[in-house]
Amino acid sequence: MSARRLFLATTVALGSFVMVAPFAATVAFAQDVTAPDVDNAKYNFSGVINSPSVNVRSGPGDNYYPTSKLNKATPVTVVGIRFDWLKVKPPEGSFSYVAKAYVTRFGDGTKGKVDKPDLRVRAGSTENQMKTTVQTTLNVGDEVNIIGEVDEYYKITPPANVFLYVNKQFVDAVKSVDPIAATPVVTPGNTTTPVAGADVKSTVTPETPVKPTDTHETAVAGTPATQPAQVAEVPSTQPAAPTAEATFDKLEADFVAMSATPLDQQALDEAITNYQAMTSSTLPESLKRMVDIRLATLKARAEAKEQFVALKKSQDAATARQTALKAEQQELQERIEKNKIAMFTAVGTLRTSSLQQGNTVLYRLTDPGTGRTVVYIRTNDAKYANLLGQFIGVHGELATDQQLGVKVIAPTDASEVDQAKVNNGVTAQVIPPSMLAKSVSSAQ
Repeated sequence: MSARRLFLATTVALGSFVMVAPFAATVAFAQDVTAPDVDNAKYNFSGVINSPSVNVRSGPGDNYYPTSKLNKATPVTVVGIRFDWLKVKPPEGSFSYVAKAYVTRFGDGTKGKVDKPDLRVRAGSTENQMKTTVQTTLNVGDEVNIIGEVDEYYKITPPANVFLYVNKQFVDAVKSVDPIAATPVVTPGNTTTPVAGADVKSTVTPETPVKPTDTHETAVAGTPATQPAQVAEVPSTQPAAPTAEATFDKLEADFVAMSATPLDQQALDEAITNYQAMTSSTLPESLKRMVDIRLATLKARAEAKEQFVALKKSQDAATARQTALKAEQQELQERIEKNKIAMFTAVGTLRTSSLQQGNTVLYRLTDPGTGRTVVYIRTNDAKYANLLGQFIGVHGELATDQQLGVKVIAPTDASEVDQAKVNNGVTAQVIPPSMLAKSVSSAQ
């Protein structure tokens, strides 16, 4: 007879020990939720996970958030059962949360002592950031093993009275293990069940595979202790069809990968569409809350991306204008250099001025054709005395002297200029009128 078709009497005791009204289906995750108290069975059994990527949950129901995922062939120790959910010892890597404010570290910092009565211990998760399932409470003086910290919480090793849950269809029983502490309990067709430590060799063979059952299955009356009741075989694996949770897991992986790329390269519209489709799926409430968080994040990113793209477009346009302006300036400079055009503020014949005021010498540039003053130059630079009587070009700032009422240049440089090249290789902001007239007539 196949081991999958057998259920031992110990499993029946395990199931009958936890007849409690359903709870998980009505849990509201808007605030902290205390996982229902599922009693330990009289006997534990060891099992193995029979499917890839199986969720371990914080409570006995799909509405409780996953705390980790187990690979196929991972061993688990089952200590109780509630309908379709097996109560298991926390697998390796599991952790819980306690508030930092009520725990005092001591020693090397890996230990802590509780300072508050009824301190809540919350189920931690490697799959999400949820902390709403309360697993147990600690009292003043209780010690915890600190393995990390997140925000205002310490991550701790799960206390001894903390357990997690796996759906029974994903666990294959291997063998029963040592009995644990229990009290007598009345069961149908029996006055008492064996107490912890009693001789159980007549009812269970340690090496015989067992299969977990739910609270509605009982032993057949009159069945010998060494003969387990027969029940319909339950498939050990689920069909490979994708589930809502599998789709969610893929979306989460895609979200993480997308977040590593530049904002303007992220496919945010597609991600928003995919997450919005999950809001009407059969996801547990805890994961639906994660979907809402992701949607808010993606919509904020989409708005930021739109602003970023607009700004980048504006910056690109400004850069293009600057590039064009620079090219035009370079072109003009090349033309000037090619034509050897010398540019000055003013040109004319340098003469002395009779209008001397203050401590600065006043010179004048004159029209070589009429001798009339074109503009004045104010400077104490000695080189200008050596340029008297010569036709020169002057660089400097042109301004109006309010006291004299004339145009005056504060020169920065000056040099002798070939008068014949004015308007033909030499140009200036101020040119003598006679030279302008000559330039116009020659042009005609």
